[in-house]
Amino acid sequence: MGLFDGGDRCVFCGKEQGFLGGLFGINLAGGEYLCGDCRDKCAQGDIDFSKLTVDDVRGMMEAARNNRRKGQEFQVTRTISTGRYREDKLIEVDERHGWFRKAREDNGLVYELDDIFNFTMNVEMSVLESGQHFDLSTYEYPELPKCPDGCKVTIGKLNIWFAKNELGLNKLEFDLIPAFSPDEGDVRGGYACAHEFFEIMRDYWNAHR
Repeated sequence: MGLFDGGDRCVFCGKEQGFLGGLFGINLAGGEYLCGDCRDKCAQGDIDFSKLTVDDVRGMMEAARNNRRKGQEFQVTRTISTGRYREDKLIEVDERHGWFRKAREDNGLVYELDDIFNFTMNVEMSVLESGQHFDLSTYEYPELPKCPDGCKVTIGKLNIWFAKNELGLNKLEFDLIPAFSPDEGDVRGGYACAHEFFEIMRDYWNAHR
């Protein structure tokens, strides 16, 4: 078999596995091949497709297709940003409907505030002067990351965890690096993005639960 030859065919569209058929496919629980293009029709996030059946994926595709229709009704009432520029937008919230979405990704998917049960921050940092490196640590609200003098944050992520989700997602991940730079004040600025989202969630839950 050559580099451009196909292998298995996608169980949904029939595209052959291989270089031209898509390098980013995966095998489902029953061994069926799912190509990258069809996988992209589902929500993108913390999903282990290797444990899903064909019917599971078909349902996720349908859920994503229906979900994207919400984008036509989405009305931005709050924007959480890591900076002053358009590309610094992190999360857009529609408090009227109880929805939110990723501001920097044009996948059209909308998520429910009611589906969230927790969020955490993953932070990795190093001290520039000494070269000392701190392993990745997880902080759960309301704990604030501690940054020694002269530190630089190398990884900063906000993880939003779902108790249930029609799209099959367990977690959404947001990159907070644009909010971080080598001092603790900016670590606090990055944390403020996560804190602001929590406050929006709390106000929504108090009004609707």
